[in-house]
Amino acid sequence: MSVAKWGMVIDLDRCTGCGVCVSACRLENNIPPSALDRPSDWITVGQRGNGEAFPKSDALYLPKPCMHCENPPCVKACPVGATQKSGQGGIVSQIYARCIGCRSCMKACPYGVRRFTWIDPAWPVGMETTLTPFASVRPKGVVEKCTFCSHRLVLEGPEGYTTACAEACPTGAIRFGNLERLGAGPDGFVLLPGEKTMPQVFYSSRRAWAKEKQW
Repeated sequence: MSVAKWGMVIDLDRCTGCGVCVSACRLENNIPPSALDRPSDWITVGQRGNGEAFPKSDALYLPKPCMHCENPPCVKACPVGATQKSGQGGIVSQIYARCIGCRSCMKACPYGVRRFTWIDPAWPVGMETTLTPFASVRPKGVVEKCTFCSHRLVLEGPEGYTTACAEACPTGAIRFGNLERLGAGPDGFVLLPGEKTMPQVFYSSRRAWAKEKQW
């Protein structure tokens, strides 16, 4: 039996920008409120347009997690092996205990999806009781990122495995699973194809400008 190649297909035509995926990710992965006005979320939702003025303007919302590239530049950049491309379906993992906080991986990532923990994580009084025991709490001074909720693969097994963001998306815009089964279809594309990172996160849209844009 072949090992699954885990990935996502995100339908931009279905995404409403509601941010439920961001909230679900925070709860699942023990992500504290943003510190020092610096981003801490592992998935963000941005807005992109076709560059036209009203009434020809057209907008899309763009959920962006780690791309879990098949050819990840972050792995090559890490001097201590804290970032690795695992045999666990191609998931790019981050070993926090090994990370020295040099941020070379952040500089190497063309997608800007890695986060540095500037201060010790803290939650408002009472919220610490909601922490999940299945994901670690990262200390100050390390880099963190989307893990495709890989702890769920251990808990649920490959057949039931999905990410928190995909599970919570109210419109079904985010689909997660074995890329061989998902299929992005004729409207599929990846971000920054010129970087040759071969992302395992695909996007789809029927709008021609979205597919042609280099993002």
